[in-house]
Amino acid sequence: FPHQGTPGLQGLSVAGQPWFTAVGAKKSASLFTVENGALKTVAAGFGAHITGAPVLSGERVFVPLTAENRLAVLDAKTGAVEAKVETGIAPFAAAVNRDGTAAYVTNWGGRRPLPGEPVAKTGLAQDADDVVVDARGVAATGTITRIDLRAMRVSGTLPAELHPTGILWDEANHRLYAANNNRDSVSVFDTRNQLPVQHVRLQPFREDVTGIAPTALALDAAAARLYVACGGINAVAVIDARSFDVLGYIPAGWYPSSLALSPDGKHLAVGSLLGIGSGWRDEPRKRFVHSYRGMVNVLPVPGEAELAAYTLAVSENNRLPLRSAAAAPMPPRAAVPRAIPLRPGDPSLIEHVVYIVKENRTYDQVLGDLPRGNGDPSLVLFGRDVTPNHHKLAEEFVLFDNFYATGGNSADGHQWLTQANEVAYTLYPGYQGRSYPFDGTDPIAIAQAGTIWDLAARAGRTVRIYGEYAGRLPEPAAERIGYLKRWREGEDFASRWFITAPIASMNAFLARNYPPYSNAVPDAVRAQIFLKDLKQWEAEGRMPNLVILQLPCDHTYGTTPGASTPRAMVADNDLALGLIVEALSHSRFWPRMAIFVVEDDAQDGVDHVDGHRTVALVASPYARRGAVDSTFYSQPSLLKTIELILGLPPLSLFDLIATDMRAAFTDTPDLKPYGHAPATWDLFELNPPLQALKGPARRAAADSARMRWDVPDAAPTARLNRILWHSIRGWRTPYPGVRRSVFAPYSLDLDDDER
Repeated sequence: FPHQGTPGLQGLSVAGQPWFTAVGAKKSASLFTVENGALKTVAAGFGAHITGAPVLSGERVFVPLTAENRLAVLDAKTGAVEAKVETGIAPFAAAVNRDGTAAYVTNWGGRRPLPGEPVAKTGLAQDADDVVVDARGVAATGTITRIDLRAMRVSGTLPAELHPTGILWDEANHRLYAANNNRDSVSVFDTRNQLPVQHVRLQPFREDVTGIAPTALALDAAAARLYVACGGINAVAVIDARSFDVLGYIPAGWYPSSLALSPDGKHLAVGSLLGIGSGWRDEPRKRFVHSYRGMVNVLPVPGEAELAAYTLAVSENNRLPLRSAAAAPMPPRAAVPRAIPLRPGDPSLIEHVVYIVKENRTYDQVLGDLPRGNGDPSLVLFGRDVTPNHHKLAEEFVLFDNFYATGGNSADGHQWLTQANEVAYTLYPGYQGRSYPFDGTDPIAIAQAGTIWDLAARAGRTVRIYGEYAGRLPEPAAERIGYLKRWREGEDFASRWFITAPIASMNAFLARNYPPYSNAVPDAVRAQIFLKDLKQWEAEGRMPNLVILQLPCDHTYGTTPGASTPRAMVADNDLALGLIVEALSHSRFWPRMAIFVVEDDAQDGVDHVDGHRTVALVASPYARRGAVDSTFYSQPSLLKTIELILGLPPLSLFDLIATDMRAAFTDTPDLKPYGHAPATWDLFELNPPLQALKGPARRAAADSARMRWDVPDAAPTARLNRILWHSIRGWRTPYPGVRRSVFAPYSLDLDDDER
């Protein structure tokens, strides 16, 4: 059913007839039903940004308003809003009894803090919610709000575990179930006394892992079998609802997020949010990250033997042995160091890891012109003339032509880069209207295991962070050219900024003088600040074990009049990268160093292999020189490699099962340092003024000027992609545009004012 809403922000409930919620172009919530084969609007404007799924009881529809911390109660016939009742923080799902007198609502962000508890804000707004956090700054509570629908007030709060998502009320048996997405468990409550009965752990594998990610629930008519969608392992858990034993697992599509049983209980429908993955636009060779294709599978409810076979398939699909499998004998600890140890804790030849994070480029956009590797020159935007250091690093060290970003935008990309995981709150995305959590400004977005720097600090490794999770710097684009000129004249920027991280615990690791996300600050300036610290480490003879450094200016300002051109900004990013790698490779620490470079996501362009394929680079004495590595890697592969080097345990099941990048390394060092390639593109090149432009170039410049650039991805991705393409390849060169196919792509065709 077509509507003017945003794909991916929809709720669906079927109770005699289907009910839909959707957030429209103006970020306003609407409620629909179906009449004569078409959508009928029942209510509009009762909420904003994002809603949970509607629940029908009697003559009323109940809709969680995630951004507003309320449950909306609407008349099903007239659409009138009868009440909005306060909930906990970031409500997502609701369950209502048959007579419509009571409701339970899950709260991703948990309860309100008590006086004296440690808190952090969920976003940058002055009135942003405070949530209870632990010492790492991770949201620490999950709750379920009970609402008396006769009095329209809260009548109790139940203590679930982290991120209760799906909810199910077995009214006849006085049981309430909640799927805890960030705790890998199901909480069971007795609704007669509102007390927990049990928290059922979902750990099918021999090694306990995080990231199982339960999302949704279904119960058979006999209340004997509970089905739990597990997004992280692409499976459905089957639980004995009386003993709470986990009986087995059923394979599903990518990230199952909804369940339903047929009336006769013989068939199970499983909806998968990401389904069969991203598709293409215009033609199959032009893959695009946001062309998600969800799906629904319907299967017979398995018997005991089938369930056993299915469970084994889930084990094989996830590359992890079942808990019941016999443990293989562990080899003795390695005595001889290797560049990439076989397991955490074994000695490594590498002592210092530098982890550089960049913004939003696909492989083909940058490296598609290399003669070696699987590139498509016809899709190149920032080739060797703009990115000589990216090309030189890929040629002198290792070319990775099969490396993929796990997330689809910066809000989830930075979770994968730092946590090897992503919770439903960011995936759905539940942060709409309160944050954009690429920058550490929302503690609900952080997975239960924490971040790579949490692991490193806990293991006694030293950490220094430059820009990552440090908030953002709202400086206007017009400042950029002035900073460039002052940098060219040799000005020292080491004392220009003093940054305080949104999450207080981050400040222990943060380089406070290094600017966080802002394209107004050239990456060459960032490089200068970092290299001054490197000189100090040289003098002291000590360098941190883990250095994380953000270089974001390859995001660009589009064709905003008077701003730096896209190629000038990417060239600045390239030069900064080259200068940093050069200085590190000439330092006393180079013989025991590895540098990893990666984009946070690949959404700002197309790629002939897949929309997630992106640029990854390695520089180290232990990197294989002049190699092409076509092994399938993703961001968890990179994190796993860092963990093995530094002797850290995995953050989640995703880095645990990822293929590490040892194929790109050797145990025999080549200490030859790297020499940076000077910029070949003019770093000072500016977009022309609006009055100098005509036709599509003028429209693109006007559109760019209206876009938000202080936050990555606030500019509409599809429009920005076209602007970059045509500004570089020519306004008459056809763009690999959107093509509507069997599967409707995700969020491809929004106009600028819809963002």
